[in-house]
Amino acid sequence: MKIFKSFIVMAIALTAGFFASCSTEGVWDAYDTTSEPTYSFEQKASNYVLSATDTLYQVAVKVFRNNANGNVTLPLDVQFNNTIMTCDTAVVTFENGKDFAEFLINVDYDNIKVGTKYTAALAFVVDSLNYTEANASLTGNSSTSISIQLEYTWESIGKAVYTDDALTGFYGLPDFPVVEVDAEIAVGTSVIRISTPYGAQYPYNESGDYDTSKDYYIVFNCNDPEGVYIDGWCDTGLNWGYGIFSMTSYGYYMMANGYSFDQVKAAGLMGTLDEDLCITFPVKGLVVNMPDAGTAYGNKNGAFKLDLSTTTLAE
Repeated sequence: MKIFKSFIVMAIALTAGFFASCSTEGVWDAYDTTSEPTYSFEQKASNYVLSATDTLYQVAVKVFRNNANGNVTLPLDVQFNNTIMTCDTAVVTFENGKDFAEFLINVDYDNIKVGTKYTAALAFVVDSLNYTEANASLTGNSSTSISIQLEYTWESIGKAVYTDDALTGFYGLPDFPVVEVDAEIAVGTSVIRISTPYGAQYPYNESGDYDTSKDYYIVFNCNDPEGVYIDGWCDTGLNWGYGIFSMTSYGYYMMANGYSFDQVKAAGLMGTLDEDLCITFPVKGLVVNMPDAGTAYGNKNGAFKLDLSTTTLAE
């Protein structure tokens, strides 16, 4: 592990302050208690990418508490961007003797369209009468997002050039690594994906720093060239000792938390695909995460770029 990996930068808490009505998002500060119960969603995000032979009619979202005492019902703030996903109730109920519960989301699988991403955002209702400082506190993941998508049919477009300014949100790297990546397009769309930019070719990696068992994709939705976003939380397979590095765009992050595409685009948080076939994002227009280090802005220097001019799209 190279020396750069020892200089981890403290992760910053994300806020959605560009909307006057938006509350602070990120990891809630746990109350200073010793015996009071604490609650957390199992994961910050869950992405379901389904093949043509898969089916999915229900999603179970796990919620944990630090004890197993009593029957407890907590209200949730549940937001869907679609009519495909529904819930019977907006509460999660713990049974006595169990330290976890499941919140069920119903999926109208038979009406899912190929290539469309359906999302849900869940969060604890902090100001509820059943959920106050007096009887509960938050730890870990105070919110979670779920996405469901039927897989595209992908077609190779050759090699693209990837300039990284995502890991610099965590580490003091001395430059912005440039790597060549395989690129594909989803047939009939302007959705692009690239394969494993943080694998063997990433200059600061050593053997064992990244997963070699499969490809890891970063997906860029470019259907609107002025409203480009990374489609979902994308695992990279890289692990420098703080858990698997994952990333998305701030535009997607805000849409997963209830804002519309048009709202986020109007706020200037989306990326662009320019006439030179280069994808770029605003400064702090990426969001990056390592489980043991936290969540932070990426593209802090504005250097991130995916150059597609070297692909068959330029022909």
